[in-house]
Amino acid sequence: MGAMIAYLIGSGFATGQESMQYFSSYGAAGAAGALVITLAFYVYFCTVVLRDASNLRLKSANDIFTYYCGKYIGGFFGVATPAFLYAMYAVMLSGAGAVLNQQLGWNNQVGIFAMAIAALLTVMLGLDGLVAVVSKVGPIIVALALIVGTAGIIMKPQGIAESAETLPNIEVLQAAPNWAISGFIFPALGLLMLVPFLAGLGRKAQNDTEAKVSGFVGAATFVAVTGVVAYGLLANIGDVYDKQIPMLEVAQQMFAGSAIIFTFILLAGIYTTAVPLLWVAINRIERQDRSKKAKILAVIGTTVALLLAQIPFASFVNILYPIGGYVTQILLICIVVRQIRNHRDRKRGLDVYDVPFERLDAKA
Repeated sequence: MGAMIAYLIGSGFATGQESMQYFSSYGAAGAAGALVITLAFYVYFCTVVLRDASNLRLKSANDIFTYYCGKYIGGFFGVATPAFLYAMYAVMLSGAGAVLNQQLGWNNQVGIFAMAIAALLTVMLGLDGLVAVVSKVGPIIVALALIVGTAGIIMKPQGIAESAETLPNIEVLQAAPNWAISGFIFPALGLLMLVPFLAGLGRKAQNDTEAKVSGFVGAATFVAVTGVVAYGLLANIGDVYDKQIPMLEVAQQMFAGSAIIFTFILLAGIYTTAVPLLWVAINRIERQDRSKKAKILAVIGTTVALLLAQIPFASFVNILYPIGGYVTQILLICIVVRQIRNHRDRKRGLDVYDVPFERLDAKA
């Protein structure tokens, strides 16, 4: 559960841009509707994928795409997913620049280059122990997001009701034409990141119950925190709608010192997400962490990402995230179809996890 939440947290969540574009921008009722759809999607797919991964115990996480989608569509996602995650690495760099620009007034390039260098050096040294770092920083960001989101509501409780009058008079970036579509594409984006990760994580589950409970609780917790942040921003929408880092604006209103603390925690969260995103892209091509080829790829990948990171953070999120959400609908349909087939095959007494892929030793 903790690993799932930590992996989902990045600059989009921690800055508040995800919550604002996918939920707050549609008003109180629209945000509620989108959150219900998001919760249903996350709970179902995280539970299903973790259960299947627990039984499949695939040696290569990418084989989960072939299991669900077949050779060709699965092969597409096996290549497209690392490419998309690499683009999200550039979003992390852009987010780091936006954080330091808004809070300290520094040029965006300072944060972008500093985060790029930190991520590059870490990838070159290998990723041993990175998961431990992420799992420690993730809960801190979740707790802080809950505090800031709750404070946003408490400081201006009437703001949620007043947002119905405020929203028509301001231009807030929206991820989709309406709240229903937003509710579909938001979890799809997260699941594009999660599916291969869960394929590896599920191997550690001792049984189906552990896998399903972990999927349910992890998904529900993440959506609950996202909802609190969304309504905290909605209560202050007139003040935050045009900010690159809306959560910083709310934190600043709590007391000046909190914004400084939030800035460093946010940068730590971006770092722990940026590093594995860059590593995943490189590892898809070169599996030896510290090889000369991996280091060259890391330098090239970072250089290209620096160019992509010049796109303004909010606009980058608004362009890239919905694309990922729409494309992933294909993957989600494949997963549902596979579950229907599995249900039918179980009735026939067939082993739905008898696959030709290389697997670890069977579960005890």
